[in-house]
Amino acid sequence: MANKKNYTEEYVQINGINQYFLHYPSPGKEVVIFLHGGPGSSALFQMHNLSQHMSFCNLVYYEQRGTGRTLAKNNIQASELTMDTLIADLKETIHYSKKKYGTDKVILLGQSWGSMLGKQYVLRYPNDVACYIGTGQCVDLRKEMKVAHDKLVEVIEQKGNKRDLKRLKNIGDFPNVGSDKYFGDMYRMGFLQTKYKLTTPNDSPVKTVLKIMLKSPVFKLRDIYLMQKGLKFNKGLATDLLTYSIWDISDYDLPIYYVLGRSDWQVPSTLAAEYFEKINAPQKGLYWIENAGHATDVDNPKDFCEAIREIITRSCPLKMPSLPAMEETARC
Repeated sequence: MANKKNYTEEYVQINGINQYFLHYPSPGKEVVIFLHGGPGSSALFQMHNLSQHMSFCNLVYYEQRGTGRTLAKNNIQASELTMDTLIADLKETIHYSKKKYGTDKVILLGQSWGSMLGKQYVLRYPNDVACYIGTGQCVDLRKEMKVAHDKLVEVIEQKGNKRDLKRLKNIGDFPNVGSDKYFGDMYRMGFLQTKYKLTTPNDSPVKTVLKIMLKSPVFKLRDIYLMQKGLKFNKGLATDLLTYSIWDISDYDLPIYYVLGRSDWQVPSTLAAEYFEKINAPQKGLYWIENAGHATDVDNPKDFCEAIREIITRSCPLKMPSLPAMEETARC
């Protein structure tokens, strides 16, 4: 007999678009909505891997406007991709999820760009959310790029690789905002950061991702194409986000938690930890994940999910009705 699927897929009308959802339900437990990074970078391939360690909650993943299967399903214009529009989408997504799972509040788990979207949401609508969890947490993009650049220079100088140091110096001041070279410079920076293990401590990050993809029952080869398309489609929003900063915001009306990769110098976790000390919130907590970089959930999913479980168990338990097994609706 074939094993029963532990997930459901659906498209739901959200703010005028057909938005793709992937659910890993655990009836009667808390609802965690995963906000993927990018902007425009699908995290679909990761969800099966995470779900194996997250039976303690209902894991809800959706592809944002301009990303992955949501992008493929709709005639979306790049001009629609603004923080305000994506927050409006998230508000409807939360409303739908609360109704579907029979709960008054959800937990937001934001990764990288998703941490920017999630933070802006809870600043506007704290009463919708039981607690916010940030990983690969962005706090000030300009500061983060400066710290990341300086760390890369330091490491390359320590290694004595003159060729790579020259490559980095050819980039010039980073980020070159408004320059035609900006996205090319980002790629070159990312290549060097990966080479010197400043984004992940993993020796074979590409092999790791491919292995996770191949194990996912929902991931298709076309999703790889959609990943690339989403990143290109979101270039305008990515450029607009260069002014993003919450550095001077310290007061929050709900519990705030950070789960940070110790080896993350792509969006330096040291800077997120520095900002964390300034936060005033009803509850807060900082969890360091060893052997993990920017994609903390990919590098060390077991310890990452254990931190999420501990946060939910200790800090934001919700009282939910006992729900029946969820039915597959509007199947993809």
